[in-house]
Amino acid sequence: MHTIGISISRDRICAVALEGSTPAPRIAAAVSVPCSEPFGTPEDAAALSQALREALPGVPLPGAVLTLPPPLTFLRPMTLPVTDLPRARAIHLAELEGNLPIEDEEILSDLLPAPREGSGFFFAVAARRSFVESASERFGAAGIRIDRVVTDPVALLLLASGAAEGPRDGIYLSTFNDILLLRVSGGGVTAARQFPQAMADRPGEILSAIRESAGEAGGAPLAVFLIGEAPAPLAGVLPYAERIQLPEEVSSAHLAAYGAALAPLRPDVGGGFSLRTSAEAALEKDRERRWLRATAIAAGVAVVLALGSLWFAGWTEAAKAARARALVKTEFAAVAPDVRNVVQAGVQIRTKLESLKRQQKELGTDAPPPADMLQLASLALPKGEIAVREISIDGGRLRIAGDAGSDARLVETYRAGLAGAFGPDYSATVQEAGGSVKGTSVKFTILVEKKGERRAS
Repeated sequence: MHTIGISISRDRICAVALEGSTPAPRIAAAVSVPCSEPFGTPEDAAALSQALREALPGVPLPGAVLTLPPPLTFLRPMTLPVTDLPRARAIHLAELEGNLPIEDEEILSDLLPAPREGSGFFFAVAARRSFVESASERFGAAGIRIDRVVTDPVALLLLASGAAEGPRDGIYLSTFNDILLLRVSGGGVTAARQFPQAMADRPGEILSAIRESAGEAGGAPLAVFLIGEAPAPLAGVLPYAERIQLPEEVSSAHLAAYGAALAPLRPDVGGGFSLRTSAEAALEKDRERRWLRATAIAAGVAVVLALGSLWFAGWTEAAKAARARALVKTEFAAVAPDVRNVVQAGVQIRTKLESLKRQQKELGTDAPPPADMLQLASLALPKGEIAVREISIDGGRLRIAGDAGSDARLVETYRAGLAGAFGPDYSATVQEAGGSVKGTSVKFTILVEKKGERRAS
């Protein structure tokens, strides 16, 4: 797998092709062509494409990342009411409108990555839309598809990052095009300046900007890193600066293109920065359409499966109910052989049960068993001189005969005890109570029966 980075300047167009998918790939080709006009013409783009094909024989050219130099971009600090990068990207363009020397419709902009802790302070990098579109079309016509457009600050961050980590905190100076200064903290950009290349011969303002950036760090000493060949006057005033070690195969003129080629391999370093061209926006819309189509198909399949599951569950429940009805009919036919046509088994069963209850009530077979009735009669006997001489049971009726000594009140006590023992559904009535011939005892007869079922005795 190859990735290609392209950089443009006033006098040269450079391209670097990397082979491999790791953050530290091998350099497969590094080519450049002079510009017949500042920042290139269609003929210059065709010449670069031809040079790349000769350096990579038999290898189809993949999509490329194009980086724009400081003379073609506008760098603006801004404070936004949000701290996260996605929301800041959605609203930052309104802050740029009317604040750049180009028409608002011509602004193509994105935000550099901010520190992880987030403060709402960002740096926007903007370019002229017409130039970005025409540059992309020039390279596309030459056979090099431009997949992404970044700027030199992003290329500098990619060069400053190691193979497995982002850039260290400090101040970075690049000299591969015009002078670019970035202060990096927590993986984000907290200060940024652009200077014309000619100012490297009189570095006073650049040193002032370095001191200002270092002062914003709260007085803590900051490391200064150099990327590219610094002019002697600038290098002389920065003897303590550390040079970033880069592959020896990459010359200073190719450093920006090398950084752009690293963009697809280190997506987290640049924070996804991209000046979106019309082609890139169309590609993104096409990806969204494909995603929506796939989502719709998946949703449709899910609905079909859900409906199928519901239908199967309903069919299963219906089958269970049919088997249950068949079983009820079979059992009902067994217990009620006189019923020939079982249509509504539930209704017929209820009717049959009500009929059986009426028959039991008429026959008195719905009464408690005789043993239970005798036990209740025995438990209701009061203390005293009372004796039961005879008990007869007829269905649900219990007749008790006996004598109670000489105290007639014991008979009423026994009657009340029987009424309480049998419960509110039964009545207890004294049918006969009188003294004996000798006058030594009171004979009694008590009838216990269900209420509302009095029959002739």
